Amino acid sequence: MIQKNIHYKIKRNNDIQKCLRAFNSYYSLLRTFIDRGVLKSSLDRGAFTHPSQILNKEFIDLLGTKRHRISLGYGQEAGEQILREKIVELENLKYGTNYKAENVTLVAGAWSGVELVIEEISKLYNGNYKKLKIAVIGPTHYQLFQRPIEVLGLEVLAFDFTKLEGSVPTQFYEIDEILKTKPDVVFVTNPNNPNGEYIPSDILKYLVRKTQNKNIYVVIDELQNFMPAKNKDIGYGKWIQQENIIRIDSFSKHYALAEYRHGWVIASNKITGDRYSGIVGRIRGFMGNGPRACNDVILKLIQSEIDYKKGKAHPLEKKWNTLLRKHDYIVKRLSKNSRITILPRDACFNVCIKVSGFKNDMVLSKKLMEEGTLIMPCEGYGYESEDVIMRITFAERWSKVFHSMSSLEKVINNVKENEG
Repeated sequence: MIQKNIHYKIKRNNDIQKCLRAFNSYYSLLRTFIDRGVLKSSLDRGAFTHPSQILNKEFIDLLGTKRHRISLGYGQEAGEQILREKIVELENLKYGTNYKAENVTLVAGAWSGVELVIEEISKLYNGNYKKLKIAVIGPTHYQLFQRPIEVLGLEVLAFDFTKLEGSVPTQFYEIDEILKTKPDVVFVTNPNNPNGEYIPSDILKYLVRKTQNKNIYVVIDELQNFMPAKNKDIGYGKWIQQENIIRIDSFSKHYALAEYRHGWVIASNKITGDRYSGIVGRIRGFMGNGPRACNDVILKLIQSEIDYKKGKAHPLEKKWNTLLRKHDYIVKRLSKNSRITILPRDACFNVCIKVSGFKNDMVLSKKLMEEGTLIMPCEGYGYESEDVIMRITFAERWSKVFHSMSSLEKVINNVKENEG
């Protein structure tokens, strides 16, 4: 029997497909306003962030002008060996793990990694596969599950922790209730999306322990694990390296490299495989390399993170400080409006808010577009449209931040309560 104070909502395949339609509705509406040429600013997606807002000239030069000679050839199906070695060097330094290069497969972005992992766990071979049950701890980016639901016909059961006081499980019995549904896979976004809240490390560690030796995989999407707030951290230790734990990450948001479709999967060799098995076997001709110039940049960025962990200055610290000033500026402006509630944030460059006075998030989105700006509605992440939760990305140029905030204030102030 579910405890009375459990604060999640359950979604099934049909509900998740409704989230997918919400994304489609938003993008279709966005397209009409792009065609009309009225949009002047966008704080809706970090994927649109200009590299110049995150990277300095040294890294931008690497992307376009100073390529390493190795950038000109084909690479291994699993991805560039030297880059995989550098990834595990950083992981082992941070968490005391003992990963090896064979535990890393480079993929075309984290989204691609999720789909490949699910296909591998379901043992999709020769047209046959296991009908997995996937338990999702939300909110999360539900577009990740369109193919598993609509192509493979898998059962996805979402547990959306979508309350204002917090968007992650905080009690052990909440994990127990999720595991009572007997999933084959538990999918976790850490920190989550859109809020950027970390699952408490003791809760995640409990999930890892409870799934050991039970043929349950825990798949963790760590795409938003950067720019943590003060005294916030993902909280991993060597316990995160287990046979049933699969971790997925990318620098698409970290360092504004979304256009290069570059990410990686960290897992046991049973999952990563080789040219004819596992995730690597599924990649084959796609080759997990991304644009080779991007590899050069990621190599240098990871080395910078290694040096930073060892006490050296990071070459992008000035950029981070500028982003934090933008965060503080946005929060200060938002906090002055009585119709706005700011949701908790631990990491990433998003701020989520609840706005009162509007029928749903799409109504507010459309009014903002009419005013010339984009802010992301959160129904597609698991929130109810009527809750009017919006995600603001602060990794943008100051001029865009000023315009978008002014537009948001104007729209809110011009609408009477519940008439929006």
